[in-house]
Amino acid sequence: MHTLKRIQLGRETGAVLSIAIILTALMLTAAMAALSFVEGQQRRAVEQRQRETSLNLAEGVLYSQGFVLAGTWPGNAASGSATPTLCTSAVVRSLCPDPNTLAAANSVTKASANFTNVDSTSAVTWTSRIRDNGGASADAYVTATADATQTGTDARTGAPYTCPGPCNWDANGDLKLWVQAQAVVHRQTRSLVALLKREQFSEAFAESAVTAGSFETSNNGNKTIIDASGSQVTVRCTSTGSACTDYNAGKGQVLPATIVRDASTPPAMTAAQLARFAAAARSANPSTYYTACPTSLSGAVVFIDLAAATACSDANNATYNSALQPGIVIMPRGTLSVKGSLYGLVYMANQQNSSSAVLTLQANSEIFGGVAIDGAGRLVAGQASGHRPTITYVPNAFSSLRTYGTTGLVQNTWRELASG
Repeated sequence: MHTLKRIQLGRETGAVLSIAIILTALMLTAAMAALSFVEGQQRRAVEQRQRETSLNLAEGVLYSQGFVLAGTWPGNAASGSATPTLCTSAVVRSLCPDPNTLAAANSVTKASANFTNVDSTSAVTWTSRIRDNGGASADAYVTATADATQTGTDARTGAPYTCPGPCNWDANGDLKLWVQAQAVVHRQTRSLVALLKREQFSEAFAESAVTAGSFETSNNGNKTIIDASGSQVTVRCTSTGSACTDYNAGKGQVLPATIVRDASTPPAMTAAQLARFAAAARSANPSTYYTACPTSLSGAVVFIDLAAATACSDANNATYNSALQPGIVIMPRGTLSVKGSLYGLVYMANQQNSSSAVLTLQANSEIFGGVAIDGAGRLVAGQASGHRPTITYVPNAFSSLRTYGTTGLVQNTWRELASG
């Protein structure tokens, strides 16, 4: 009996080994399952991080495009034709966001990029589109119809318009544009859209009927030629002789009779103001930014950008603008002779530093607003017909000056589009 038990206990039938193998297999299966779960969680975490990076980059592209629009607003068909229908991260283009300032993956100089995390250094692309908010896109941006031809009514003139698609400029004149921005980061796509509005603000301008280096009246008539009532006439010259102020005080040619003589009178505009007014003229519809002498002085802002030796002469004997809608004529360099009637301001920046006649108001011309000439530049004022003054101070001309600043997001228009 004892011998049989010893034999049975000494047998090696493999039961323990089988159990061990089974247990090992179970543990390996559980470990592989846990590893797979952890790996999946890590992959999803990476994908989520990449999606967040893609969203942040798309938002950066959108606001970068808005910054570009603040400086160069496509307000007419000519500027619209210069605006790309699609901006991409692959190339630096005018009127598009600069790839060098966005994701490091698209930047030549990594130090200039704003998105530099691990997901932004490779496998990144982005695009942006500018579209007007007219036609089918008036109330909402719909990708399927965003490139269609738009028709409607101009918000400023009330006239009907048609803008062939894709309409990538402010054809309806309401100072609003859709901007769509899409970013792809490691195959994670996010697409955003928002309506951006061009912000207007008032410009300061010294409220003086006449500011000049010196002036003269070219007629000896017994009448008022400069009526600055409610304002003043300011000159930078300080003598009382004709080289400074040449007019007949006894005939009441200048009102009020007292002339302010102040050599420290500053320029009427800063360089930054001039740049803003130039941008406003470029984006007007039609453009009122001229690189040759214009045939008309009508417009909210007429900017005549010419060489210092250029002399422009208005010979139309026409009426420009109106009492309710005055404007401003700006000429940084050169000289101007006006024959017609203008409601608004004339500003000669006199960057050529001339002390001779910079602005000449011919016989029968009229200015309802004011005149400003920088430096030592001279004003020559002729006699308007009848008993009307040549220059009449009108406060509305000074308070109506507007340019544009930043582009702001219209409330409740920012949204994410379905990727596709």
